[in-house]
Amino acid sequence: MKSLPLSPFCLSFLVKSSNSRGVKFGSLKMAVPIAQVKINAGDKIKDQFVVKKKLGEGACGQVFLVELLQGKGRAAMKVEPLMKNKEDEILKMEVYVLKKLQSSRHVCRLLGSGKTDTYTYLVMSLLGKEVGDVRRRLPGRKMSPPSTIRIFIQLIKALQDMHEAGFVHRDVKPSNMALGLRNEQVVYIFDFGLSRQIMLQDASGKLKLREPRSKSVFRGTVRYCSLNVHQHKEQGRHDDLYGALYAMIETLTATLPWKGCPKSFLEIASNLRKLKYQDTPPYLSYMEKLKNDLPKGMKMTDPFEWNLNKSTLDENGNDKSDRDNAERGEGADTVNEIDESVITEDRNTGESSKDAEEYGKEDTLEGL
Repeated sequence: MKSLPLSPFCLSFLVKSSNSRGVKFGSLKMAVPIAQVKINAGDKIKDQFVVKKKLGEGACGQVFLVELLQGKGRAAMKVEPLMKNKEDEILKMEVYVLKKLQSSRHVCRLLGSGKTDTYTYLVMSLLGKEVGDVRRRLPGRKMSPPSTIRIFIQLIKALQDMHEAGFVHRDVKPSNMALGLRNEQVVYIFDFGLSRQIMLQDASGKLKLREPRSKSVFRGTVRYCSLNVHQHKEQGRHDDLYGALYAMIETLTATLPWKGCPKSFLEIASNLRKLKYQDTPPYLSYMEKLKNDLPKGMKMTDPFEWNLNKSTLDENGNDKSDRDNAERGEGADTVNEIDESVITEDRNTGESSKDAEEYGKEDTLEGL
C-alpha cells in the first residue's frame, strides 16, 4: 500500500487485519463496536484540535489530519471505536507505551489522547515517509549499505529505549518505521498496538522481567517475525531485534532471506540465535558492529542517498507495495506470505476452542 504524504504511520494502523491470507492461525471473530463513529471536517476535539480532513479508514478505525487550536501546527489523530468487548480495544496500549517513551528521540510526540461516548483517540506528531515506501521507490527497490546500516543503528537504539521502558514491540517491520518529517536523518518506530509489557515493578520499585508463558498466541507479521514467534514462544527483546534484522535485510537486498549482507548482519544474527527470553541483548555491541561496516569517514548525520537527489524516488515509479505485487503474482521472492499483522486469539466467538485453551492469558498490560 502506498503511504500517505503526511503521516505514514497511519497506514499501518489502517491495514492491521484481523484475518490472514493463506495461513490459518485459529478462529477469530471481528471486533464489534458499540456505535458508529461520526467525525467531520471542522469538528473540535476537546477544544484542543480541529479536524481538517480524513486521511483514511480501515477495520481498526479512522485517521484524521488535525490542526492544533493552541499554537501552530498539524498532527495526526487515530480514532478507535469503543468495543463491546474491551479486550478488543488496542489504542489504549499505544497511548500507554507512547507516554512511557516520550524521552526517546525515536518515537512520535504524544500531543493528546482521550475518550468520548463512542471512541477513543490519540493525537501525535506527523512523520515523514515509511522506510518500506522509500525502499520501494529507489532503483532496484533497495537502499545502499551505508544508508541501511545507519537506519539499523537507530532502530537498535529505538528498541533499546522501548525495552528499557519495559515493553516489547512485537511487530517490527518496514511499515512501522519512518523517517522524520523535518529531520529526515532520524528514524522513528511507531504503532505499538501489539506491544506487551514484559517488565513490572517489584516491591522495591525496580523493573523485573515477567515470567514467560508456556505458550503464546501469534502476534506480529509472519514475514518478519522470528522462529520463536512461529513456535508460539513468549516474545522477548531479542525477537524485536530479529524483526529489525529481517527488515533491514529486505531493505538492503529487496528480498528475504539472506543475500549479499554486510558482515555485521551475520554477526548479529549469530548472536541472536544464542539469546533466550530472559537475556538482555547487547545493543551497544550490535551498534558498534554496524558502525564498523560503514565507509571510512561517513557520519550518522550525512544525508541518505535519496536526500541527495530528491527526484530519485519519483523517477523510478516503484511505488507499488510488495503486497500489491503479491496479489498480482509478481515478485514471488519478495512476498509469498502475509504482509500484515495478525492477531490470533479466540474472542467474541461464544465457543470453546481446545487450541485457545492451551495459550497463556494475553494480559498485555498488567492492571491497566
